[in-house]
Amino acid sequence: MSVHTAEDLWAGPRWDIWKIKKNEEINRSINGEDIVKFIKAQRIRWQGHVKRMDVGAMPRKMMEGKLFIGQRRGRPPLRWMDDVVADLKAMKIKQWIEKTKDREQWRLVVEEAKACPRL
Repeated sequence: MSVHTAEDLWAGPRWDIWKIKKNEEINRSINGEDIVKFIKAQRIRWQGHVKRMDVGAMPRKMMEGKLFIGQRRGRPPLRWMDDVVADLKAMKIKQWIEKTKDREQWRLVVEEAKACPRL
């Protein structure tokens, strides 16, 4: 029977989580996947997660809300949602809002995004 001291049980804060990671460490953590496809797939995954939330949930309100301010001159700025919808169009996904309601279907969409050559 071994006796543990308080120092054995608590190793202190984990500084390695917050350090700046090198490219090799990032590549190891994503298993050599293309980083752009990985990020786009994660954005699509998050989109489905938020769409399944209740209408009153704050993340969904923030994503679907619009600011009512005066019009600026020039082209309107792109929003996060615009990029995700453009990625879904590039993948030729039809009726994606309905697909977000079914987790299994949306999981297949996310897997397809990871393998899609058009992204």
